[in-house]
Amino acid sequence: YAGACATIDFAIGKCAANHGDIIFVKAGHTETVTTVGAITCDVTGISIIGLGSGADRPTITFGSTDNSASITITAASVTIENIVGTTTDDGLSNPFNITANDCWLDIEWRDASAAVEAARAVQATTISNLFVKLRYVGFITGNACVNAINLVAVTGARIIIDAYGEFSTGVVEMVTTASTDVRVEGTFYNDNVALTKNVVNTGGLAC
Repeated sequence: YAGACATIDFAIGKCAANHGDIIFVKAGHTETVTTVGAITCDVTGISIIGLGSGADRPTITFGSTDNSASITITAASVTIENIVGTTTDDGLSNPFNITANDCWLDIEWRDASAAVEAARAVQATTISNLFVKLRYVGFITGNACVNAINLVAVTGARIIIDAYGEFSTGVVEMVTTASTDVRVEGTFYNDNVALTKNVVNTGGLAC
């Protein structure tokens, strides 16, 4: 399919699995996501590439009354690049929610204000071979952000992060079920506690 689509989710529905299909998101494009999986990446091997730079990059605004608005990645080998996420929902739980293997994200997250923040930008659960490059722009006077990236039972993750804000538990946190072979690099400023809440393994897990 070659043509213009109004939404990213509609464009995903036009893709075929494992054909190397690419969705180019026009510079200046904006979308609002208000429900769980309003954009669902359920076609294996697709790439969603934002065009433009700086303020012209495609921006997705997540807003809901129950903190659940999300992009869900349920198919393997999905790539998302050059997309900016933000929120109108204080405490937004899992805007980029990954449950499939071999995915690649290169994105930016911008909290709206110190009073309107996500709990995190990226959630990854029970997957392998994850790559995330994330710039997280937060606020040091906020109180809703828990972590920038949350990992549950992830095997083989490579994370590059540039984070600024108030992360109450950690910039990158491994929880619930052990994650293994996780490498994190980058630069973080966490206003909460200097070096004890950067990369954190909670719950006594053998990560």
